[in-house]
Amino acid sequence: MEFTQSGDVLAGRYQLTDLLSESREGRFWRAQDAVLGRPVAVHVLDARDERAPRLMAAARNSAAVGDPRMLRVLDAAQTDQVAYVVNEWGEGASLENALAAGGPLPPQQAAWIASEVADLLVLAHDQGHAHGRLNPEAVLLDDLGAVRVIGFGVDAALHGIDPDTRDSQRRDRVDAVGVLYAALTGKWAGETLSSMPPAPRDHGRVLRPRQVRAGVPRPLDDLCDRVLGSGADMPPLTAAELHSALAGFSGEPTAPLNRPSAVNEETQAMAAPTELEPAEAQAASNAIGVAPDAVRPQRQRPSSPPPMQDPTPSKPLFADETPGYVAPQRPQQAPPAARRPVAPDASYNGWQGPWTGANVPIAEEPDYNDKPGASWLRIAMGVALVVLVLIAGSIAWNIIGDDPETTAENPGTGNNGGDTTAEAKPTPIKGIAAKDLDPHGVPPTETPDLVDLVVDGDPNGLAWRTARYNDQIGDRPRSLKPGVGLVLNLKDEYAIDSLKFNMIGEPTDVEIYVGDSPWTNDPTGAPAAKGSVGTEGEIKVDGAPEGNYVLVWMTGLPQVPGGYRTEVKEIEVFGTPTA
Repeated sequence: MEFTQSGDVLAGRYQLTDLLSESREGRFWRAQDAVLGRPVAVHVLDARDERAPRLMAAARNSAAVGDPRMLRVLDAAQTDQVAYVVNEWGEGASLENALAAGGPLPPQQAAWIASEVADLLVLAHDQGHAHGRLNPEAVLLDDLGAVRVIGFGVDAALHGIDPDTRDSQRRDRVDAVGVLYAALTGKWAGETLSSMPPAPRDHGRVLRPRQVRAGVPRPLDDLCDRVLGSGADMPPLTAAELHSALAGFSGEPTAPLNRPSAVNEETQAMAAPTELEPAEAQAASNAIGVAPDAVRPQRQRPSSPPPMQDPTPSKPLFADETPGYVAPQRPQQAPPAARRPVAPDASYNGWQGPWTGANVPIAEEPDYNDKPGASWLRIAMGVALVVLVLIAGSIAWNIIGDDPETTAENPGTGNNGGDTTAEAKPTPIKGIAAKDLDPHGVPPTETPDLVDLVVDGDPNGLAWRTARYNDQIGDRPRSLKPGVGLVLNLKDEYAIDSLKFNMIGEPTDVEIYVGDSPWTNDPTGAPAAKGSVGTEGEIKVDGAPEGNYVLVWMTGLPQVPGGYRTEVKEIEVFGTPTA
């Protein structure tokens, strides 16, 4: 394919700047629109690729949905060389990155995000269209606090999936609940692949959110279990029913599905959908994803994000949910008895308690064998013994120090009062700052919002990650770029001894460079050290090179589902100050 490298210009207008993802030679780029001077997102395929017609159709269908929560299609065309689709660029953070950086969300905010996604699916499914690859990476939380959905239909077509099928709409509904589960727990339980950690399972069944994170309200827990855990045991929810249940919890004016308004929202389990009359059920089955008017809510646009902090629940989240519930009361304890001090005594230490006579100290029986002056004799004998030991030690030290073998040519083992000091041992360098480096990206960064995690001192915490690439990086044929890196600012000059790594996945090929200034381009010259590290590893640096900066340059990434990516939990640099 002609347009494969950063810097190429598509259609004389869109300059490709940063490769975001790949799928079987199909590539997703950040680009710069030279005409309007703004960033855009571009999906590119070879014109001869069998997916090209589907990509063009997905772009037309996405544009027809016309909802502000979708990143709009701005341009699409097919030439002799390429087929491409241009979408507007959304500023903000994906739900995946937001959860990786800040952990699970408050339940009301999680429900609101999933409700916005479900409401968009209602509109699209009504027109016979689907997203096809809905996951936390496709949900953008923009800088204004709104939910935007990325790659609607187009991303599925790029991965060889036909989005306009009944199965794609079913998968959308499951993945929308997966988005809710992810926002509540930080784990992914949907059907579409995601780079998020998978949800824990018990005998193949996804655990309820409440089994993963405390404090999840019962309605959301029941909804996730119904769609993700029970599977075929329960009738499927339509997108409209899903939106109705979520909107009712997250505070939108629409009433929740089949839920009496007087019931406490935080403790009432979600009721089953309304039983439809046969005629209504038949009419609903004739249209893809269209819920009957009896259960389909009237959507109101736009809804506002809920506050970040949840309101204080009126009773415990795990309380008994029967009507008339009263929280158990702690039994009242009788007030402690009045206390007064024990009888005055020389040993009185301030303790107070009821007078029983047991608090009176018992005098020790005198030792009638203890002769007057005997204690002083024992003390004198002890002092004399200590003096003898010190004299003997001094004599032995002088004998060792006067080693006859000690000469100018042979220093021997004695110190003889010299000022020789022990060599400093390398220790972990504290206060390091980290910056990601991708010289072939515009801007030259690689997941900058997570880079501080590699030096936060927590080897078991969250991880910084590279982008996911379909082809390996490095100097091999077909490699996209020579490498990506992490620049570590030591904030002083050190002699570098070694680096220790805590990673996810293996192996990662690493080269180590040491210098006096930060890198902004590919490193040049021979590395100070190189090696391959797994989940835990150490690379020794020979010769103790000195510098203020260390570059960890990754030239080979572990293979993950869908491509190549490395994740770094922690890097420790060991060295000694040069001052």
